Amino acid sequence: MVESHLPRHADPSLDQAGLRAAQLLERILDGLVDERARARYLPYRVWATQLRDAQGAALRKGVVAVRAALGPGDGLADIAPSEAVIQLREALDEILRILNRREALRGRAGERDGA
Repeated sequence: MVESHLPRHADPSLDQAGLRAAQLLERILDGLVDERARARYLPYRVWATQLRDAQGAALRKGVVAVRAALGPGDGLADIAPSEAVIQLREALDEILRILNRREALRGRAGERDGA
């Protein structure tokens, strides 16, 4: 199915939210000093790129993956500064809000088109 909505970078609010989340994740990863932790969380760098550039379902998947990886119990939130983790969670939640709003608007437009 071809998505008929605006490209990711054409929506400034989504683009900024994704960029902010990517920067926060990278800042957390850059702040890890323990070599074992740095190696363990190295794959998260790919998610930072996804937060910055992906759109649609791929972006949602990346957001959900990062959100889940924050913890608790054995996640990044257990070793990262709590303020940074809170900011990252808020940025991820903002992306989800924007994606949900866009999806809802597309749904309403489809209802009007089919009426």
